Amino acid sequence: MRATSERASSRMDRRAAGAIAPRRGILGGAVLLAIGVAFLLPPLGVANAGAYLFVALGIAFAAAWWVGARQYVYLVPACVLIGFGLGLVIPTVLGLSADTAGPVFLGMLAAGLVAVFLLAPSRRAPLLLAGVLAVVAIADLFLQIDLVPLALQPYFVPVVLIVVAIYLLVEPRDR
Repeated sequence: MRATSERASSRMDRRAAGAIAPRRGILGGAVLLAIGVAFLLPPLGVANAGAYLFVALGIAFAAAWWVGARQYVYLVPACVLIGFGLGLVIPTVLGLSADTAGPVFLGMLAAGLVAVFLLAPSRRAPLLLAGVLAVVAIADLFLQIDLVPLALQPYFVPVVLIVVAIYLLVEPRDR
């Protein structure tokens, strides 16, 4: 009995000694807030409101990265989701044609990956993937060349997202 009370007393002494409690994670609340806000947009008549869900989720991950311990596993989804969402929103807001919307989407996704590199320059894999996306977007927009065959285009972005996810799962933690 005495050992138990000594351990409890020791824990209380450490807390009272001014130890700062670790920051509380905000990702769960931020994600739910993002989803709630995004689902409010359609009844308000916002065009392409579903696309804002990706931006909102990206902002939730960015908030978790900013407020928390700046974990890379929050930074990557933040930048990718914001780029993905803006790639869907910008063509609608600017009224771009379908021929322009695709390259703008890929360009914004590439910009999101460049942002990951700028915020975590020791990690270069996102920059490589951003380069691939940028080349595909530029070739399509300015040269009218489809580097991704038409039959494979519906799979291109999902494969990119899967590659980013696998990268996050296998990326070493101690960098």
